[in-house]
Amino acid sequence: MSALPPETAMKAIAENATPRGKFTKLHKLGLAIGLGLTVLAGATAYLIYTSYHETTDDAYTTGHVHDISSRVAGTVVEVAVDDNQAVKKGEVLVRLDPCDFQVQVDKAQADYNRAKADFDRVQALHQSFSGDVAISKQEYDQMEANLGEAKAALDDAKNQLSYCTITAPEDGVVGDKTVQTGNRVAVGTVLMSVVQDLWVVANYKETQVGEMVKGQPVTVSVDEISGHTFTGHIDSFSPGSGSIFALLPPENATGNFTKIVQRVPVKILLDPDSTRGYESRLVPGLSVETDVSLTAPVVSEETTPGQSVAQVAGK
Repeated sequence: MSALPPETAMKAIAENATPRGKFTKLHKLGLAIGLGLTVLAGATAYLIYTSYHETTDDAYTTGHVHDISSRVAGTVVEVAVDDNQAVKKGEVLVRLDPCDFQVQVDKAQADYNRAKADFDRVQALHQSFSGDVAISKQEYDQMEANLGEAKAALDDAKNQLSYCTITAPEDGVVGDKTVQTGNRVAVGTVLMSVVQDLWVVANYKETQVGEMVKGQPVTVSVDEISGHTFTGHIDSFSPGSGSIFALLPPENATGNFTKIVQRVPVKILLDPDSTRGYESRLVPGLSVETDVSLTAPVVSEETTPGQSVAQVAGK
């Protein structure tokens, strides 16, 4: 007996397989069309998004970095702060040995007392004997000048003594501390830095800033802090492109000219609510990516790259 199925059964199997093959082809065609429509919709959405947003990865965080240096030469007797420590304006950072300067103050004080006594004496004579009868005007003027010089020397000595106490110029965080107790420092020696405030500088191409105005919202992504985005807004625009402030600015009027798209630094301030909890991690010098939304801008009262002087004057 044959192991193969009857002829009628084989024919039925072949007839049933034919529609199934046609359905598979239609299914693949529909899948391809759906995929194409998805790609087209995604490309359209991307083009619409980019038409209302300007992005750049040529951006970084920066802030005020106050270099703390000594105004007088001396020996360090106390360092009152450490690296990464928050300080307030006027807080003592470093103390220098005041002994030598105290001696100068005492000497200047003695000279001032002597000059003051001499002037008081000649002034009494001048008033008692009707002026030049007892003392000449030239001698009186000389004593008065000596008193002024002694007073100036005393004030200078006191100032030099006060410079032995070095304080924070602003609120901030201490960084790059190189001074240690016992160091002999010279005038102008940088002892540490105090970092104050933080903002973002984004270098946008000149072709991107045409529709930007002050106050537009910005989304900021910091490379160091992945998975979290910060919000902010445009604060101001640089008065010139980056090349203008270079050591050797371009001279387009000489030689052969090649057009190069320039970049305009844009200052972006971060919203305090978005940075809460990340203050210690947001420091100057970090690489960031910025995304400016061009929709519903907050119009500035100042002239910006997106406005003409006539438009501002007409407000």
